[in-house]
Amino acid sequence: MIVDLESGAIPADFSAAICIVGAGAAGLILAAELTRRKIPVLLLESGGRDLENSAQTLSMYEPVGQPQQPPSIGRFRGLGGTTKAWGGQILPLTTEDFESRAWIRGSGWPVSLSRLQPYYDRAIRAEGLAPALQQDGAVWQTLGMPAPTMGDDLVPYFTRWCPEPDFARLHREIFSSPFLCVALHATVTAMILNSDGESIAGLRCRTISGRDYLFSAPTYALCLGTIDTVRLLMQPLGDGVHAPWNKSANLGRNLQAHIDFNAADVTPLDAVRLHRCFANIYLNGFKYHPKLRLAPAAQQRERMLNIAGFVTARHPAERSLFRIKAMGRNLIHGRFSGIARDDLSAAFAQLPLLFKLADGYVRKHRAHWMPGSDIRFRVHCEQEPRAQSYIQLTGERDATGMLRARFDWRVSPSEWRTIHRFTQIVEREFEQRKLAKLQLHPELLREDGFLGLKFENSHHVMGGSRMAEDPANGVVTPELRLHGVRNAFVCSASVFPTSGFSNPTHTLIALAIRLADHLAAQLGGPHA
Repeated sequence: MIVDLESGAIPADFSAAICIVGAGAAGLILAAELTRRKIPVLLLESGGRDLENSAQTLSMYEPVGQPQQPPSIGRFRGLGGTTKAWGGQILPLTTEDFESRAWIRGSGWPVSLSRLQPYYDRAIRAEGLAPALQQDGAVWQTLGMPAPTMGDDLVPYFTRWCPEPDFARLHREIFSSPFLCVALHATVTAMILNSDGESIAGLRCRTISGRDYLFSAPTYALCLGTIDTVRLLMQPLGDGVHAPWNKSANLGRNLQAHIDFNAADVTPLDAVRLHRCFANIYLNGFKYHPKLRLAPAAQQRERMLNIAGFVTARHPAERSLFRIKAMGRNLIHGRFSGIARDDLSAAFAQLPLLFKLADGYVRKHRAHWMPGSDIRFRVHCEQEPRAQSYIQLTGERDATGMLRARFDWRVSPSEWRTIHRFTQIVEREFEQRKLAKLQLHPELLREDGFLGLKFENSHHVMGGSRMAEDPANGVVTPELRLHGVRNAFVCSASVFPTSGFSNPTHTLIALAIRLADHLAAQLGGPHA
């Protein structure tokens, strides 16, 4: 059931075993896993059924340090969270991401890829990707062409994209479960400690209109975005009360994002072959995006961070194309309310181009690169965990009374050197294969080029409440329980010790499924 705290209340006879905060990717998957095992769940969501400006203002923070995108972009409150607006790109972390790398301070996870792999496999099903081709070789084989080779230092791979990226739609059947109650417009503003200081007694909520609520359950799980997770954990607990999960002062430190950057302009030497290697592939309703990553041996040899890149072709008509593609997705998935009259007008004006796009999609199974497109090599680079990138609270309060956050984001010389060297390796391999010439971004040639340049951080903020065995080194345990308390867990990208270059959502969903198994075992519920 779904109730709106602005106009209703939780039924008096509903008693939750677990209270989940946040109805985004992690919160919905965790709720789905638990309710299917008949474990009663209360799911608190700050927004409404759809995206609302009033709820979005609660996510505003003060950005300082490295220039970055406005805080209003890339973070969404509402049923489905950011899955209502993301593209749906899925990729696991690599083996080396979980390992300690001597040249990267703070690297290494307290869990291994082998331990997380079963949950990655289950995440594929939870994302609606089970029917997709799971092996990269099978994608090339289906196209009837060999996989590209790029030398020993570069590894070709695919990302896969969810056919239905909105998880509130994908898992909508759970909203009719008698074991789930979703409370909308329920912004958690504070966590209340029991007198023993070792457990959470309840969560204080407030709506934007000023209605106050107190919710309690035996167990709690915070499934918010990174910045909102850290912000909530930092909120004052009362006079003289210190958060038991922050005795090491790690909370809010070692923030990371993925550095997105157009590292080079690309001039094709063999345009047909370049398109075959890097144009998006569409097979049986699934999208596969070809990319390149730096081989582990090259990372170790060059003492570089993990990094990947891809060739992208953008045409000046990209804005109208984006609207047309969005309209097409809405038509395919029956979301007719998301189609505006202006979208139809834009589509009619671009009919010749639409026929070319449709021909590429249906007959050739490839994205169409329009003549006159700007072709670039774009990278997404891992950041090293550094205390200089951090979140702290300001004195300003939002409409619910919560103290707002300040996010100080920094880019280091090692990240800049990784981008520079990786792009040089790609340049070398492309020219050796007579595929394309690369003209590196001029700022890559300056040692201080990273200082004032505006990057994109992919909206992939991670870290700030990292997992660690020892509370002296982190904020949550490897089981995602907050250090110092018995009954509160965090399932957020904020727990990532390191970020790799992979989109974080797939790993986050795997962690949510793993947490569901852990909580179900504690409560005596059946396994999946």
